[in-house]
Amino acid sequence: MALSSSYTLCLPCYSKFKYPLHIRSQTFNHDGRSAKMVDANIGVLRERMAEMRMKERLENCCRNFQNGWDYQIYGYNYDQYKRVSMVCESLKIISSAGSALVFVFLSGSFFIFLVSILIHLINMQYI
Repeated sequence: MALSSSYTLCLPCYSKFKYPLHIRSQTFNHDGRSAKMVDANIGVLRERMAEMRMKERLENCCRNFQNGWDYQIYGYNYDQYKRVSMVCESLKIISSAGSALVFVFLSGSFFIFLVSILIHLINMQYI
């Protein structure tokens, strides 16, 4: 069953057309065949979109592969590891130097204390 309609379009006088344009539009009913075709095309489009998503995921996942192997370890950042290890090493060196300095001061103070007691005891015997 075909439905058709006709429209007349009259353009203003400044137009280059002298005669009115007849525009004819038609709509056809294909007993649902066009709707089924559109549904089929949408299904094909969805399948292609799913394939493209899968390809993009694989490309993003396997971007760093060299010769089929992923040599980069995820979650391991060498620069961060190096920075943390340098800080730890620096703190160990500073603590070692500080403890050596504290040991020198404490042992020197203890020996000065012992010498002063010894001198004090010797002076008490001669009094």
